[in-house]
Amino acid sequence: MRIDLIEKSFINISGKLYDSEFINLVNIKDNKISLNDRTLFLTIQEKEILNAQSIRGFDDAVYVFKYKNVYGLIADLSIKEYDSGRIKCHELVLPDTVQGMLSNLHGYNCEAAPILLGHRKKIDYKSYIDRLQYKERFSLSEDFVIYVFCGEEATKITEEFLDEEHMYVADGHHRLYTTSLSTFKNSVFSCLISLDYLDIQPIHRIIPNVDAQLFEKAKDFIYSRFEVLSGDTPLSKGKIRIGYGKEKFVVNLIDLNSDAFWNNDIYRLNTQIISQAFRIFDTGSLRYLSNGELIKYKEISSKKDVIIETFPIGKEEFVECANKNCIMPPKSTFFLPKFPSFLIFKQYK
Repeated sequence: MRIDLIEKSFINISGKLYDSEFINLVNIKDNKISLNDRTLFLTIQEKEILNAQSIRGFDDAVYVFKYKNVYGLIADLSIKEYDSGRIKCHELVLPDTVQGMLSNLHGYNCEAAPILLGHRKKIDYKSYIDRLQYKERFSLSEDFVIYVFCGEEATKITEEFLDEEHMYVADGHHRLYTTSLSTFKNSVFSCLISLDYLDIQPIHRIIPNVDAQLFEKAKDFIYSRFEVLSGDTPLSKGKIRIGYGKEKFVVNLIDLNSDAFWNNDIYRLNTQIISQAFRIFDTGSLRYLSNGELIKYKEISSKKDVIIETFPIGKEEFVECANKNCIMPPKSTFFLPKFPSFLIFKQYK
């Protein structure tokens, strides 16, 4: 696998950290952040605050980071590796999303959030850090440190990936595909983390505003077709928990006489429960929540909302599906940790 140095990059040294979903693209002009009228989702005051944040530029660099006990690398990935099939994807790409992203690429000049790629090999980044060959060190918090490597020292780190046959997209399917269609952008800003460090968490479903009579019909269908267990039964592969008001129960999804993809929990949930029991065929009408979001949601949820809790896919099952080029249903995986947005910027034009 060919991993490249970032030819022109910047790091935000203001000490501010933003969620990974905050912003994907930004303009940098004369070594300063330059968000303008094109960025519509931020107020003038918010843009002024962001534009005032200090950044430092580095050429031909990679960034090794340590977050708690997790090590990873921020670098550049040639889109040729994606086009060759060595980057394994597992999620459906939506044309409308890609169209908007292609348009935005022309309006900005820097990527501000890396895609997330998992890989098999566990690289000893600590040995590179201990040799003190990095150019700069930035301590962003007690748990989060970034080391900047440039030139030959950076190349030594990227060469660690030459014997890696595949990488797996954990987040960034649309950005990869958008770049593959672009006529002027030939690489993708990337965060590389060993699968040993990555955690796959579940994504839970909310069916909003379900009438009590409709829920009873769905419940009758489920009890007649599935094994139903106590609501306090711990979840595991093949089990989902359904909650409505004060009622909750666990459902054993039906095993299919096939491979891991067909027995993927989200596929079975969509086909066996959401479409058959609740008669919902457009999953765009659902809400999707992470573990943390679900805890907060339960405190304020409507009594008419159906909460469906899921169990995460295992890493080996995920890799098996990706290696077979299976396209999982949307919102099948939620990987952690995710690298912050608006911290490191890769200039692409």
